[in-house]
Amino acid sequence: MRRIVVGVLLAGALGAVAGCAAVPLLGAEGVACASWVAFETDEQRASAADLVIVATGIERDGTMEILGYDANAYTVSVAEIEKGAVDGGVGATVRVGSTADSCSARPYGDEDQMLQSEPLRLCLTRTDAGWTTLTPFDGARPIDDSSPTTSPAPGD
Repeated sequence: MRRIVVGVLLAGALGAVAGCAAVPLLGAEGVACASWVAFETDEQRASAADLVIVATGIERDGTMEILGYDANAYTVSVAEIEKGAVDGGVGATVRVGSTADSCSARPYGDEDQMLQSEPLRLCLTRTDAGWTTLTPFDGARPIDDSSPTTSPAPGD
């Protein structure tokens, strides 16, 4: 009987750590995981975004709660506005949360997408937390004529 109880507790604890299923365990609940859209082109990213800007002067600014996770936050300077509106327009500073994959052992994959070479084209969504990148994999892309217009698949 003791082995069965330990096995059930261990299985429940592993499910809660993985965070990909709502497993009630001794009054605690697991975390639900998002299924991320994979955008294939810049046009798809821009279409899905509420705001598209070219950003420079990107600086870390603590964290922002996104989908129950303390995600990295940044302040950015708006160099251009391609879609939507920003209070203060071009030259304004905007706070942006970098959406993380909270169900992954590596929430930002190899690197947080906001840490790429500037300037960045940001495709952002307006949430209760503020402006956030579309997904952990899409939303920030370096502006470079040699940049591909397709994204790597999530997890690549």
